Amino acid sequence: MPIPRLSPGDHVRVTISATVKQPGPGCLELSPRTYIEFESEDDLDIEVITGHFRCGDVVTDGSRALLRTVVVRDSGTEAFWTAADGSVVRDDEVRPESLRLLLRIA
Repeated sequence: MPIPRLSPGDHVRVTISATVKQPGPGCLELSPRTYIEFESEDDLDIEVITGHFRCGDVVTDGSRALLRTVVVRDSGTEAFWTAADGSVVRDDEVRPESLRLLLRIA
């Protein structure tokens, strides 16, 4: 995705999906080849992506809410997302880093 034309003073939100290589005061080194320098941790909003989503989790992909559904059959376990309109969304149809957990039922 190309970077849009930016001007000094523009407010932006930058989303990076990466793995932490080295955390440090005022700096994060991420993989692949990404470095973030900051003066205050208040300037950052970091969300750690948890492992697997569980049955009953409600997430958003930025445009809709999705419910994690798990069906156990004799042939095995099938996990997928269900949208509010009832449509099924397979795991390979969404980017895991785009999902934001809205609700988790313990």
